[in-house]
Amino acid sequence: MSKKTTEKKQQLFVATSSRARMAQPPEPTGRRELFGGAITVDLPTRLVDVSDFRPVPDNQEVWTDADRDESIIVELLERVDVGPSDAEGAAAWFFRDLAAVNDASVESGLSRISRTTVMTGDEHLPSLNGPFAHASMCVGTQTVAKGRDGDDKRNDVEVVVVNVRLPQVRTDVLVTLNRTTRVAPGSSADAPRAGEEIESAAATATRVAATLRIQDWSLFG
Repeated sequence: MSKKTTEKKQQLFVATSSRARMAQPPEPTGRRELFGGAITVDLPTRLVDVSDFRPVPDNQEVWTDADRDESIIVELLERVDVGPSDAEGAAAWFFRDLAAVNDASVESGLSRISRTTVMTGDEHLPSLNGPFAHASMCVGTQTVAKGRDGDDKRNDVEVVVVNVRLPQVRTDVLVTLNRTTRVAPGSSADAPRAGEEIESAAATATRVAATLRIQDWSLFG
């Protein structure tokens, strides 16, 4: 075997091994009832219901994995008419709004949008049992401080926002996944498993969106 052939095989092995490390298997999930059972969705089984140990706003369901400083929030908002662009994918507007709230605006360079995808019913939302006007997913990163931590203790966080627009009930449904990938020295975040290799945040959010189902439309009044 020639030296050139050996080098090519070594390069192929390295590339294949790298992809294998990056492509993590799907996590085990379980069906969860939200808003008193009016909405159901499948979430990773490692997440626990935050409302079991502290109050949560009535329009939110919050699930968390404290060891990874990760959360999935399902939120019902009165439809936002001014701002979001359905042509771009309204999820990008909600991502930017969240970044600004986190004092990490996209314009400041502390947040970055990687991609925005317009979602279709059959491909991305097969469980959603009713009409929707538009749906989209925005994937990016935000560098944010936790709680009252200062700017020198900002953590790197993967953020995925899924937005489903339901104009017939004047509602925007948001599914937001926050996953810390790097904890800054001195941060108050206690996340010993942050940064561990698991399936990507985008893959997790995609699978969550695919199971979103409204069991009781009277939830929206």
